[in-house]
Amino acid sequence: MKRVISYLDRFFFEEVSAAGFGLMRIAWAFVVLIFLLGTSGDVVRYYSDAGILPQDLGYLVFRSEYRFTILQYITDPTAVILLWSILVVSLISMMIGIWPRLMTIISVLLLFSFHERNLQPLGGGDTVLRTFGLFLMIAPEISAFSVSRLEKQWKSWKETGKYLKPLKTNIWPYRLLLWQFLIIYVTSAWDKLQGTMWMDGTVVEAGFHHTHFARWPKEIMDSWAWFSPYAVFYTLVWEFAWILMLVPRETWYVLPMWIRRHSLKRWLILGGLAFHWGIFVLMDVGAFPYAMSTGFIGLLLDDDWNAFKRMANKRWKGKIIILYDGACGLCQRSIFMVQLMDVLERTKPVDFRDTTMKSKHAPNVAEADLDRAMHIKTPKGKYFRGFDAFRKLSWNLPSIKLITPLLYIPGVAPVGRIVYGKIAKRRNVCAGGVCKHTPK
Repeated sequence: MKRVISYLDRFFFEEVSAAGFGLMRIAWAFVVLIFLLGTSGDVVRYYSDAGILPQDLGYLVFRSEYRFTILQYITDPTAVILLWSILVVSLISMMIGIWPRLMTIISVLLLFSFHERNLQPLGGGDTVLRTFGLFLMIAPEISAFSVSRLEKQWKSWKETGKYLKPLKTNIWPYRLLLWQFLIIYVTSAWDKLQGTMWMDGTVVEAGFHHTHFARWPKEIMDSWAWFSPYAVFYTLVWEFAWILMLVPRETWYVLPMWIRRHSLKRWLILGGLAFHWGIFVLMDVGAFPYAMSTGFIGLLLDDDWNAFKRMANKRWKGKIIILYDGACGLCQRSIFMVQLMDVLERTKPVDFRDTTMKSKHAPNVAEADLDRAMHIKTPKGKYFRGFDAFRKLSWNLPSIKLITPLLYIPGVAPVGRIVYGKIAKRRNVCAGGVCKHTPK
């Protein structure tokens, strides 16, 4: 009996990384916000009594049961616009992580309210977003990658010089999310087998020529018609493959090493990204690819993050030495943020005021030069300073890597060096929350 209880405890309450649901919170809020802003010109028309569906006609389309919406009681156009604006603000707050739990609850409940007020503009992706939003609302830990968490990290780092331990959460929200994917894909595959067009391989070709879904002119869609039977086969195999996630991982050890050393879940997620975004390129299917991709993020656990690090660092050796001024408050905060963003663990901060560490890592760089600008030393022994050091460093910080190419646009570097120089020169004006002011 104790073994059964122990197994059930691990099955529901094993501690796993909270990073997946933290990133899922950000992605969910971003996707909902983008599609919500797309309806900004139709708020009154879709959701108030002054629009196309007043409450008196609601019985034609409203659910008859299990329906929740605040807009059943708020019908005035001005009040509806105000409520829509509150939803926008709560989504932005949820995305950046200001009071993440409260903002998530408000965002999800308001999204339910607007969706239930008028079902006509909605699609399958909206239903998935509501479901995933409910999971986020009840999940025990969603504050990873939030401003609230950042404040706690800064307090810990400032007082002890150490970061907080990585956030953990119970595994049951992950299992709930995984079960939702199983239901969606396996039942979808089974339903496809009941028709004839999926079995004869023509359904994708028919979809390519549907005037509502086709994204490109008929001539382009015609050129892709040959792909239909292959896409059908791939879809059915991939969707049914999700049922293998029900097989306990302990049983996989009977398989050869060349098979079990790969993660079935990660292959299914990669297959899902190819599936949904392949459809997105050729067909207009609304929010569905965005919604499902948001859910994939929540399926990532410790092993998945570690696998990502190993893959990204496969050809990487050594550390980037960051030589910074440990007596400078701004420099300390900068190093704090760099280390937080260094998820690949490629950097090593070194306080050049420490003579022992300076002689070890930068013996040939004058302290006066280090005092004028941050320096970095690559694993190959090459030095960069100031703006150029930041630009080089940004290639190794995934969260800002997308903007790095912009730093190489002609004209950006000279301006960047000037701005960096002015900031570095005045970096000690403010310290300990107090700024010095020298009257002219």
